[in-house]
Amino acid sequence: MNKKIIRPLASNARPLLKRCLKRHLALWCLCLLPLMTACSTTTTQYVKTPVTPIPANLLAQCDPSPPPDNPLTYGSSVLWNELLLTDLQNCNTQLDGIRQIEQARQK
Repeated sequence: MNKKIIRPLASNARPLLKRCLKRHLALWCLCLLPLMTACSTTTTQYVKTPVTPIPANLLAQCDPSPPPDNPLTYGSSVLWNELLLTDLQNCNTQLDGIRQIEQARQK
């Protein structure tokens, strides 16, 4: 029985293969890189979305309440402060509505 030992041939081929790969690495990269990029093709499609207009009541100017008639007393100033705070709350409500519309646009 004549048995051939394959192991020494395989061990001799490894250094040869390593030297070949080191020398020709740039060629392998240049050949394989176009093949790898050719597999993935993506296209960008832009979709037009309707713009939600901001309602006119949210864009109305917030005018403060005028001061009470003369003379300005302590009691009338307290009532005027209540009116001013109500005006401020209405303006903040308008701004919150605008912010909600803008957040809905960005999503």
